[in-house]
Amino acid sequence: MTIQQCKYVLAIAKAGSFSEAAKQLFIAQSSLSVSIKSLEQELNVKIFERSGNGVYLTDDGAEFVKYAGEICETSDFVAERYSTRHVQQKLYIVTQHYDFIADIFGKLLKETLSESYRFSIREIETYNVIREVETAHSDVGIIAIKDGDYEVMRRYLGKKGVSFTPVLNVSPHVFFRKGHPLAQKELLSAAVLRQYPYVSYEQGEHTSSFFTEELMDVSCIDKHVEISDRATLMNVLMLTDAYTVGTGMMPSALNRGDIVSVPIESDAYYIIGYLLNENRKVSDMTQKFIAGVEDALRPRDKGGAL
Repeated sequence: MTIQQCKYVLAIAKAGSFSEAAKQLFIAQSSLSVSIKSLEQELNVKIFERSGNGVYLTDDGAEFVKYAGEICETSDFVAERYSTRHVQQKLYIVTQHYDFIADIFGKLLKETLSESYRFSIREIETYNVIREVETAHSDVGIIAIKDGDYEVMRRYLGKKGVSFTPVLNVSPHVFFRKGHPLAQKELLSAAVLRQYPYVSYEQGEHTSSFFTEELMDVSCIDKHVEISDRATLMNVLMLTDAYTVGTGMMPSALNRGDIVSVPIESDAYYIIGYLLNENRKVSDMTQKFIAGVEDALRPRDKGGAL
């Protein structure tokens, strides 16, 4: 099996026919057919079945497409990563949905004087933050762990070869628009919040409680909305009486005061920190970013983030 054969399978599945895929790949249809037949013989599976309207994936083929997609994605990542050896500075960051990290990243970018660099910052689900660091696709990850899940998460990370370094403990805060009916309160309870819609980040198929980014127990919430990105969250909060729960840290330069935070009654707290691959040397640029995180967070004693 080759990466090229995986790309062929993906192209056929997307095009719906061998002839159309061959055109898009700029190869002869006969060569494409021979390559797929060879792959099927090697794996001892039937990937495609022909029909009057083209081809369709078998059950084995549908499963193989998932693996082929992962293989091609990894291949493309490695090719990109090592095709830029002339680049002096590289930094790949993954994080839960926190705008204070975007603020820190922006300051680092502004201070970087190198004429050549490759930087990346992505906000993704908790499981994938850990996965990116574990596989060394990313240099550093930022997550907040709920105190009640700390030991479970620490053991989980240890099995993955990923270290977690705590930087700051913060109490949970409620976030909503400044015109929200509860915006003037100094402290909120879960009972008071129950009549309002609660918004949280979806975690895909990984729904274990220690992967969630919020402290609220959704089982006792009547109105619950799941979203996947911070921009949607901000829009929902701005246009409705919905709320979310976070660490309380939100740079004013990013929210312009339109979103406010109020502490919620709770004995629980977040532990914010960074993830590193235990088997990988930390680069100078990664160390510089970590120093920026520590400098931005450690002087604070409270606050909240989305």
